[in-house]
Amino acid sequence: MNYTLEKIETIRKKKGISRYRLASDAKIPQTTLSNMLKNNTMPTLSTLQKICEGLGITMAQFFVEEGTRIDLTDQQKELLSLWDSLPLNMQARVIGYLEGLKENNK
Repeated sequence: MNYTLEKIETIRKKKGISRYRLASDAKIPQTTLSNMLKNNTMPTLSTLQKICEGLGITMAQFFVEEGTRIDLTDQQKELLSLWDSLPLNMQARVIGYLEGLKENNK
């Protein structure tokens, strides 16, 4: 599997999104996504854009190395703004809450 397809699958799995849901959220036919992954076919730029939207990321975020943040979405910017306004003890509570949500989502 090529880098782009591997990255799609890695992000999809990390977010706990099924292939069916990704296709639905990306507004592409499920057969398009399945055939692309099955046949190791590169998506067109417009299809990759739709897949990124379905994954809730930008294309810039898709191509940046893991752990590096670039070109945040409006929702991510809002979260960071709220985060920055919290005192340290509240930030620790938020982290605990998010870790709990993550554990419950497994």
